Amino acid sequence: MKKDREFYMDQFKSEECLCGRTKRPWNAFCYTCYQALPWTMKNDLWKSFGHGYEEAYDEAAEYLN
Repeated sequence: MKKDREFYMDQFKSEECLCGRTKRPWNAFCYTCYQALPWTMKNDLWKSFGHGYEEAYDEAAEYLN
C-alpha cells in the first residue's frame, strides 16, 4: 500500500502513537517507542518530508511492530 504525504502528516500531528499511547504532536512516536529504536533510526526520523522522513517512519514503524 502506497501512503501519501497526508498519511504521514496526520501521523506526525496526531496525539496518539501507533502503539496507542499518547504522544506529542509533531513527534513521530511516543517517548517509549522512540527510545526503543536504534540510534540510526532515531537519527533518520529527523529527515524532512520528501527527503527521507517517510521511509524512516515506515522502517521505524515496522521495527516497533
